[in-house]
Amino acid sequence: MSLVKNSTIVVIGTLVANVLAYCFHFFAGRMLGPDAYGIFGALMALFLVAAIPLEALSGAIIKYTARFQSHNEPEKTAALRKKIFKDVFVFIAVLLVCTFVFSNFIASFIKIDSIIPIIILGVILAFSALLTVNTGLLFGLKKYQIFSISTIIESSSRLVFLLLFLVIGLGYNGAVLSYGLAYMVSFLFILPFIKETNSSAAAVGTVKIEMKPIYTFAVKMLAIIIFQQSLLNVPSLFVKHYYSDEFTGFWTAALNIAKMSLFISTAISQVMLPEISGEKDAVKKKEMFGKAIVIHLLTSSAVAFVFYFIPEIFIKILYGSTYLGAVVILKWMGFAMIGIGLIQVCATYLLAKLK
Repeated sequence: MSLVKNSTIVVIGTLVANVLAYCFHFFAGRMLGPDAYGIFGALMALFLVAAIPLEALSGAIIKYTARFQSHNEPEKTAALRKKIFKDVFVFIAVLLVCTFVFSNFIASFIKIDSIIPIIILGVILAFSALLTVNTGLLFGLKKYQIFSISTIIESSSRLVFLLLFLVIGLGYNGAVLSYGLAYMVSFLFILPFIKETNSSAAAVGTVKIEMKPIYTFAVKMLAIIIFQQSLLNVPSLFVKHYYSDEFTGFWTAALNIAKMSLFISTAISQVMLPEISGEKDAVKKKEMFGKAIVIHLLTSSAVAFVFYFIPEIFIKILYGSTYLGAVVILKWMGFAMIGIGLIQVCATYLLAKLK
């Protein structure tokens, strides 16, 4: 029952966090209007695509932290944290340089007049990279309750920053910046709860871990994530490039609502990775996978049919009547999420089984 119980803990935290996230989009969509919200949606799609390597890195940290803990090797977890942080700081430096160099090209492609939001994206990616290490360690240590609380704190602080920035007139730049500051708040919150990864600091200097299999696993996970996230976010970039800002706003609204379908599959996948990675019994691994598939198909199919028959209700409540152009998009996007979630669950199982 551990998979179901722990998934429930993550689902509850994710659900509360996503309610706050939809409040974020509720206020952002209404206060910015379809045009500016469409620009914001394209910027966040670009951010999510650029952050894909971090998600893969998080998976690798989760898998190997869970394995080290199951083998009672906390000193290896401490050594892993030290090494990963060094590599992440190198990544951040390269990222910021690339952001400055290519900012004009990126701004031109998505048709915005300023490079400022592109620079802000680079900064929040840096914050996201730092948070990735902490959340990966937290999940690998199987501290699901703390993770759930951290996601709620992150979402609530993001909403507070959004309202503050929009009130003072920062527009979609403020909406983007609120993400980075929320990541930093969550990063600081998690620190005390992973202090045991420093408890063997004295022994870290004598412990050597092979990083090649860890990064090899991250590359394998990266391939899966690229495929899944490309299905979700790359279309938004092309919609912004080929269609009006208003239509892009409709697309962004429908996509954000449709992602509700992925709440359960994401929570299951998050829990399944450390649980299966630390599990030695092959039969129990298959049982966890079977439960995950059944739960995903039942919940995502139910959500898809709700979106198909009453999409107007969700759009009016979350975005208002000015976004009713998103109705047709939402009716079919819910069904697409069934397949995307299924890919997520199956891929996580296969990755968790890897040596």
